[in-house]
Amino acid sequence: MNVKQKSSVIALLLATLVSAAVGAEPAATAGKAPNPDGKVAQPPAGVRISIAGNSWSAWGGLLLPLGKEAGIEGQIDGSKEAKQRLEKGEIDVVTYGTHGKPEDTNFVTKTAELGLKHNPNFRFYYQASWLVGDGKAGIPSTGRWMANKDYDNTKIDALEAATDERCKSAEGVADGINKTLGKRVVFIVPVGDAIVKLRTLIVAGKFPGVKRQSEIFPDAMPHLGGLGASLQAYCHFSAIYRIPPPAPAPLPEGTDQGKKDAYAQQEILRQIAWETVSKYPYAGIANTK
Repeated sequence: MNVKQKSSVIALLLATLVSAAVGAEPAATAGKAPNPDGKVAQPPAGVRISIAGNSWSAWGGLLLPLGKEAGIEGQIDGSKEAKQRLEKGEIDVVTYGTHGKPEDTNFVTKTAELGLKHNPNFRFYYQASWLVGDGKAGIPSTGRWMANKDYDNTKIDALEAATDERCKSAEGVADGINKTLGKRVVFIVPVGDAIVKLRTLIVAGKFPGVKRQSEIFPDAMPHLGGLGASLQAYCHFSAIYRIPPPAPAPLPEGTDQGKKDAYAQQEILRQIAWETVSKYPYAGIANTK
């Protein structure tokens, strides 16, 4: 999908995503239609999961609680002593997030090989991340490095194009490894695309409580703040379990506006995650029967 096509898709999604703030539900999953509360008729079985990466894996502490909220039973956190667990066939899923380090391909390859060797159903989820400095080396007019405030000046079409290239790079890694292994083991979680959609809503004034792109980043790197970490967790959850993230608990009557905004934010993030992951073939849902 080229940048122009992606821009059209995002524009069409604006109304859909904003409607999530008042309780709209995403489309049906692969054979499992969500109920009004966001739960599926029969939650999938829990997986034995290892969460790996660096500070670009902010979802770590959020992922398993999401499974619990969704009614998924049998989840096991296998992040400690992961290599030993892989060698015993005690890991079903490794999910991995960095900002695209040069050594990523080697890590993904070795982990996928080891996991598959001891578990025929092993899956590896590689995060196609958002970009350090929005993919810019610096600010040409000043010669200085990006500062947090500079993210407010990023044009969405340029960000889409750069994020597309990041995805293509990750897809090449996945294709190469899967070809060598003889089956599909490595999947991709398109977190970078989801962040672009969030920032598109912010620029359009359609995301409650946030006025500037820079507000979702606590620093200039940029790492993700709380909203971005939630979106990231929703994306990984949906990719792994192939269902929408669980809906937030309904708000009681008399809730103040601040809490209403926070609720609306999470509903929109949840919708962005499902729309992005479910329609991206490398995540394993769009072509899953």
